[in-house]
Amino acid sequence: MLFDPNPKSKREDLFGREKELEEFNKSLHLNERLIIVSGPRRIGKTSFIRVALSESKYPYLIIDVREIHGVYGSVSKYSLYSKIAEFLTSQMRLSKKLSSIFLDFIKRIKIFKVSGISIEVIPTKRLPDVTVLLRSLDECSAENGTRFILAFDEAQYLRFSGGVRYDEIIAWSIDNLENITIVVTGSEVGVLKDFLKLENPESPLYGRYRHEIVLERYTRDKSLEFLEKGFSELSLQVQRSELEEVVNLVDGIPGWLTLYGYYRGVRRLSHSEALTAVFSEGSKLIKDEVTRIIASSRGRYLGILEAIARGARTWKQIKVYLMYRTGPITDARFTELLTTLVKYGLVVKTNNEYKIADPVLEYLVNSGDL
Repeated sequence: MLFDPNPKSKREDLFGREKELEEFNKSLHLNERLIIVSGPRRIGKTSFIRVALSESKYPYLIIDVREIHGVYGSVSKYSLYSKIAEFLTSQMRLSKKLSSIFLDFIKRIKIFKVSGISIEVIPTKRLPDVTVLLRSLDECSAENGTRFILAFDEAQYLRFSGGVRYDEIIAWSIDNLENITIVVTGSEVGVLKDFLKLENPESPLYGRYRHEIVLERYTRDKSLEFLEKGFSELSLQVQRSELEEVVNLVDGIPGWLTLYGYYRGVRRLSHSEALTAVFSEGSKLIKDEVTRIIASSRGRYLGILEAIARGARTWKQIKVYLMYRTGPITDARFTELLTTLVKYGLVVKTNNEYKIADPVLEYLVNSGDL
């Protein structure tokens, strides 16, 4: 169902990404070792990765790095291995058994135990290095005549590593493991780039080949087509003028279009009720994350966001508003704050003008509830 608000896993439920799926599959078939999938929040990266990997027919692991960081506070070896065990458990419960490559991997690495329909990390004083796990996966893949895909969703959180240098590990994997492709995704695109440092000569990943796929917002026509197709699935007639209003307000972001479709088509709210729910409930979904990002200089970050939400577009206009709101600030410090908001994907810069990236975030800023 197109209007299912949960991450998709089937191609028929993933709308408008045929070109990107073809590009991803080609990269896998060429045995490329690093694929980067990026795009703004709620663009559908997790759904895209799930569909792409399920169609690939290769064995894979998807690691939600943001969830690990949220639960453990860092992405240590133990937290990473626990997440791997959780993923393997879900796969076993889904298919009633594990594939031969996972069974070989568990036997070889000897840090997981199978208990009924659960897989757990065996308590031990010293866990093997991540490179040992990757080497084992590579060997198992070679012996099974296949390729293995390791996907880090929201990989920018790998910088909270608990002492593990994940950038070095990824570089080592690219250089040494012929049968593994690493996929990294990120919605905080600037932060992800800062973590990978692909253009920095001092970075472990400098000069390594990677294939980059950027998921863009839907165009206006594509947004209308998505809504029309979704409501057609539900056999619900919706006025064109209502669809156009939704498209005008949510700016081509698939997550919010889907949420509107869910409220309108599945929950059967009225048009105005569904729109209100998208912005009010959407604000609740993003509030904690935004609050975390701006916590280090809350007043000034809020001032910048308020300035842009109220129509300031240029560097100078935003700075003037911020100084009126919070007092004097140096050019360097102001630029640093504004650049940080761009890196985290809260603000976008186009032709030297700035705007808030997400209409729901703009609504949240204007509501005064942030």
